[in-house]
Amino acid sequence: MASLKEQQKKLSLNVINYDLEKMWGANSTISDLRKRVSLFMPKDKLYDPQDLEHQTLFRLTTFDPKDITDEVIQFIIEEQLKLIENRLEKSDFDLEYLFRGLRSKYHDLNVKDRLELCWENEKLVAKNANRSFNVEFRIVHDERIISLFSSDLHYIHRDRPRGETFGFYFSGDDMPWAIETTEPSAIAKQYKRDALLANGIDPNKAIELTRFYTLPGAPTNAISLMDGLISKHYKSKGIEALFTTTMPMYSKTKSTTIAGGINRPLLVKDLRHKFIPIKIKEKICYQHVTTIPEDHHEIDVIKTHPNFPTMLVVEVFRNINTLSLQPLPVLEDGKKVIYVVQRDHSHTEQEIKLPVSDISSVLKKIRKIASYSRTEYIRDVVYGRKEDKKKIRLRILDNFEFQCLDATNKYRVSVEDGVKKEIEEIVYKGNCVDEARTMISLQGDFVEENSYEKIRVLFADKTSSEITLDIYPFGCWIEVEGKPEEIHRVASGLGYSQGDYITTSADDLYLEWHKKHNLPEMWDVRFGLSGKK
Repeated sequence: MASLKEQQKKLSLNVINYDLEKMWGANSTISDLRKRVSLFMPKDKLYDPQDLEHQTLFRLTTFDPKDITDEVIQFIIEEQLKLIENRLEKSDFDLEYLFRGLRSKYHDLNVKDRLELCWENEKLVAKNANRSFNVEFRIVHDERIISLFSSDLHYIHRDRPRGETFGFYFSGDDMPWAIETTEPSAIAKQYKRDALLANGIDPNKAIELTRFYTLPGAPTNAISLMDGLISKHYKSKGIEALFTTTMPMYSKTKSTTIAGGINRPLLVKDLRHKFIPIKIKEKICYQHVTTIPEDHHEIDVIKTHPNFPTMLVVEVFRNINTLSLQPLPVLEDGKKVIYVVQRDHSHTEQEIKLPVSDISSVLKKIRKIASYSRTEYIRDVVYGRKEDKKKIRLRILDNFEFQCLDATNKYRVSVEDGVKKEIEEIVYKGNCVDEARTMISLQGDFVEENSYEKIRVLFADKTSSEITLDIYPFGCWIEVEGKPEEIHRVASGLGYSQGDYITTSADDLYLEWHKKHNLPEMWDVRFGLSGKK
């Protein structure tokens, strides 16, 4: 078997610029929605308000932000509360006692007058101005309790394969008020193991902190104290690092995990939520899932809306012992981080371009085989970097009802029989230019190279093929996208043969025209207005 150093050298990683401090800011859309959601949260019901808030916000990402009315918010709150209540009804634990912090019926937990953990004479104490309790840090062995906290109560609502589970208890109690589950990195997904190795950590000598949950009213600083004690526990066992996942998008302030010292970015990845239909008392509700069960078809799944602006999920780590290796040089200065491209954030396109000399006549031909769909105004800004000729296209799209933006990487896979096959990876989807530019900057040293606009007229034929007529200030082309056999059929129906197919990208066509007319660099091409930037 190859040594760790040899394995590290063979790693193939996508690395981007990333500053955790700068990127931790709140998501403005989520912050606004959180305020609106709070107005409709049900009272006098037995549930964890933080859980309902999380589920509601997750679910609202499946809508276009412009469509989220107060009525939509109320509907989603009711839907997600049904799912929570259905889950809790199956529990054989005393819910009144578990949620005692909401009712002020007991003197220990209270959301209005919360305790704080501190050390007194080397003993852990939870106290405020009026009361004090001794606290015990224990390994939790009761599987019923572990499942209750990590699956029924934790907002992800899905258990994980586990290593050890730790809990905070008031002295003498059998029921903890906080738990944290762990998982050895030996069973982690390969991209996580690769990220650990890239940062100089033996992938078999790290621990992932997977589920942390506190009962309502628990001491405010429980997570930082718990992480510290877990760190001490594993340090004595020779573990090199702890790591966990955070979602800056939903944080009200800086994460307690980050503030507690687990603050070095391990990797980042896109955030996309998934929901599957669940029937509860004859009503269909959409339940949040991390993976789609095998008995659910993709068509039944609701996902985060492409127009909803999201932030990257960040996995962070902390060294607790001497590392086996040095981090890869590209990661040593802490200014770059591994970016994990997820499969559901990319798709494959198969398309051709066809030249147009007479717009009027070609429109007549298109209308014979396809029906009009919509017209869009599109402005493309192309960013590139010299070292690898990689490009990112920022597209500002306006269909005259709403505006949205996307930034994408495109990679050509092949050209067969004139049909171009490309993989498109999403960098950003949303409606904020500044956010899009920030996400582009995180991909590396990209600079704006050129920009141009077009009018796109879209048509759909009886199959799954899409036909677009793209009118630029510098030319006009038809694009046909679909399965190869359908592409050929559509092209033939429009009077074209394979010899007419163009595989050149729109950007390269622009650059050819740009060079032909000997135009200055960064020429901004628009209808009726062209000039140097």
